[in-house]
Amino acid sequence: MAVNSKLRSAFLWRMLVKALTVRKGRAAIAVASIMVGAAVVFALTSLYLDISRKMSEELRAYGANFFVGPAASSPDRRFDLAAYRRIVASVPEEKLAGASPFLYGVVRLDLGNAVLAGVDFTGLKAISPYWQPEGGWITVDFDERNCIVGRGLADKMELTVGKTVTVFNRDKTFRTELRVKGIVETGEAADEQMFVNMSLAKKIFGTGGRIDLAMLSVVAEGTEADALAARINTQFPEVEAKPIRKISQSDGRILDKIEGFMALVAAIILVITTLCVNAILSAMVVERTPEIGLQKALGADDRAIVLQFLAETVLICLVGVALGLVVGFALAQVLGQTVFSAWVSLRPLVVPLTVGISLVAAIAAAVIPIRSAIGVVPARVLKGE
Repeated sequence: MAVNSKLRSAFLWRMLVKALTVRKGRAAIAVASIMVGAAVVFALTSLYLDISRKMSEELRAYGANFFVGPAASSPDRRFDLAAYRRIVASVPEEKLAGASPFLYGVVRLDLGNAVLAGVDFTGLKAISPYWQPEGGWITVDFDERNCIVGRGLADKMELTVGKTVTVFNRDKTFRTELRVKGIVETGEAADEQMFVNMSLAKKIFGTGGRIDLAMLSVVAEGTEADALAARINTQFPEVEAKPIRKISQSDGRILDKIEGFMALVAAIILVITTLCVNAILSAMVVERTPEIGLQKALGADDRAIVLQFLAETVLICLVGVALGLVVGFALAQVLGQTVFSAWVSLRPLVVPLTVGISLVAAIAAAVIPIRSAIGVVPARVLKGE
């Protein structure tokens, strides 16, 4: 029995090698089809697993998505700047795209009153990268001689880049002269405001180390923003932190649509790959009908025929998947750079997932050809029918 088993195994491998080497063209097309399917599945799955982070990073170009304000129990509706700094320090560095505190108040300019906001310009630039001030940003955190003015306020106060404006606090106990470093048009309330460094705003308003609110731009996937808010509210009871729902929900809807589109593309490619492999295997069965009939006439049963074709299909699939993994990784990098300007990380989960999906598709494609092979009647084949 052991000798017979060895003989069957040797015969099976001989037939397998012969089938693939004699019909190199069809086998190569089958391998190429599976390679394309595996490459697309690998690339899109890699992107799918990275897309939340990549999209969240991309969407941060459209503004802050996280708000921190004073708790309802705050007597002056403000909270300490030191608490803001501790909050920012508590956010993982890889999650924080930018942050800035805000301190608001009314000041007197040469031609009337205006709202002045004290900010961290480095952080403001990070959370509002779409702002393009005419003239430029204030780049030094301790700069108390320059300001940035919204377009609407600049028009009302007849301000231009480089012009000097005198600023008084409300009771005129503090006076300073500022040069307009930049004029920004945002289409938002900021167009009617003047922006200065936080250190100067504290001197103008005399608030010590307290601020009105803070805005953060956080790279968050799924419910991470809610979890971050809950953690901050627990650790810092003097503040109320929450995601900006309008932006977060927009992020989620965009991500859902892109992920759904990617799943649809992957499914279509898999169906096409399955149909291509099915057609190739069916053609191979037709070509090998005399060979199958002869095998059956010599005593091969249906199980042996099924095993032979499954072995051929699995071997073709594994070769195609091996090539597809390489091509898919390269494709994922191209898509990542093109769409997100970032490299896509290799997730170990993607490899077995791609292999499994490709094997299922290949075996599904082989079902009809195998049934056709089983249905070959030796007597008819030997008669030449």
